[in-house]
Amino acid sequence: MAKPRSTFGKLQRDQAKKAKARAKQEDRAARREDRATDSGEPEAELVEDQGALLDQFARLHEDLADGRISLEDFELRQEDLRSRLRVD
Repeated sequence: MAKPRSTFGKLQRDQAKKAKARAKQEDRAARREDRATDSGEPEAELVEDQGALLDQFARLHEDLADGRISLEDFELRQEDLRSRLRVD
C-alpha cells in the first residue's frame, strides 16, 4: 500500500522551520562578523581550533547516520562548519 502524502499544513510547517533555521544561521554569521569588526581584528586573524571543527564534522556525520538529526539540520550545520573551516 502506498504511503500517504504529507498534508499541506505539514509541508508549510516544515518550510517555516527550515526558513527559521536559515534565518538564525544568517543572524549568527552576521553577529560573528560584527564581533570581528568591533574588536578591530580582521576576520582572517580569528583562528578556531581546526581539530575541534573536524571532530564536530565527525560527530555530525555520526548523528546523521544514527538518525539523531534530519537531513536539513545536517546540511545547515555542515554549511556552518565548512564556513568556519580554514583550508590552506
